[in-house]
Amino acid sequence: MGKKITKVVVVGGGFGGVKTALGLANKPGFEVQLISDNTHFEYHGALYRSAVGHSPKEVVIPLKDIFKHAPNVELVLDNAAVVDGKKKRIASATGNIYSYDKAVFALGNTVNYFGIRGLEQHTATMHDISSTIKLRNQLIKLFAVSTSKPLRIAIVGAGASGVELAGEIPTFANFVANKYKLKTPKVKMILVDGADRVLPLLSPKASEKTTKHLHDLGVEIHLNIQVESCEAGNVCMSAGNLGADLIIWTAGSKPVDFFAKNPTVFTLGRAGRVVVNDLLALENDKDVFVIGDNADTPYSGMAQTALHDAKFITHNLLLEQAGKKAKVYRKHKPIYVVTAGPKWAVVQQGDKVTSGYRGWLIRRKADLAIFRNFEPYKQAVKTWRHAGEMSKLK
Repeated sequence: MGKKITKVVVVGGGFGGVKTALGLANKPGFEVQLISDNTHFEYHGALYRSAVGHSPKEVVIPLKDIFKHAPNVELVLDNAAVVDGKKKRIASATGNIYSYDKAVFALGNTVNYFGIRGLEQHTATMHDISSTIKLRNQLIKLFAVSTSKPLRIAIVGAGASGVELAGEIPTFANFVANKYKLKTPKVKMILVDGADRVLPLLSPKASEKTTKHLHDLGVEIHLNIQVESCEAGNVCMSAGNLGADLIIWTAGSKPVDFFAKNPTVFTLGRAGRVVVNDLLALENDKDVFVIGDNADTPYSGMAQTALHDAKFITHNLLLEQAGKKAKVYRKHKPIYVVTAGPKWAVVQQGDKVTSGYRGWLIRRKADLAIFRNFEPYKQAVKTWRHAGEMSKLK
């Protein structure tokens, strides 16, 4: 009699989902279905570079390329809608049924507009490659026209994405103007946040260094300000209206609504994330796991956390198959690395803060480490090098 095959259905084609499926690739005794609504994996940490003209080849990696040597992993293009834990089945929005022995949910986040009137209609975002390319085209449209008046670009959200964009957009304006043989426009970057400092998730020291560098780059920073509504060309704030030629929203993300739509299966905790036990499983269902951005764990929301969770899950599944006891989850404190303009980044590792060109070198090394999670070394280096390429302008 052959060894029992464990059918694992992984839902989500981001960091956590892809790494989980890779961890079980070519492992005897496992069949894996990876359900994703995309045909590719996206490296969200590099989206800001695509927004300012760099090649999207370092952001988008086709899933079929990642799994081309993994015959036990089936890629399924679909959207999960309903979970039935008793029957161990997942149904898609179109009625497809996926049976599982173990299910791993890693669906990532979506944009959170917090119900603020006009935000979705009048702001650009950078939450996936399609919205990022749309933002890039809006920037090109602004910079490809000769104008004597300063162009005002407001970014709402002074977290990592907002800071990265604020530091890079003026350089992109220069690049576009040169391509169209125009005089470089005067670009006024304005960064707005409700917190009392930029990069509020990082230490005050890291915030201080980044704020100083942004000021040196000419970025105008407004803190402790709440956005109340938004209209075309205007951010309406508690401190008055702020006019801008382009408004970019980077101030909020939330788990996809799949979990809230399955309330009998998932219990929601902090910020709408799913409550899990010390095996990253549901308290009432040991065969359903939630990882990465969707799990209510410390440091949830970081790519490093999603990768850590995926490795943990696959290790435990392999232990269980071997008849050994599962390990208990241990949180992993991530290293924070945020760029702010060309060849400058701030790095926080524990209490240690590094900034400047050295920080940027650490960031580039971290990018390569990300790609090595998904590709063989030579291909990872090739993907990593795309960061220096600029896309052709329309």
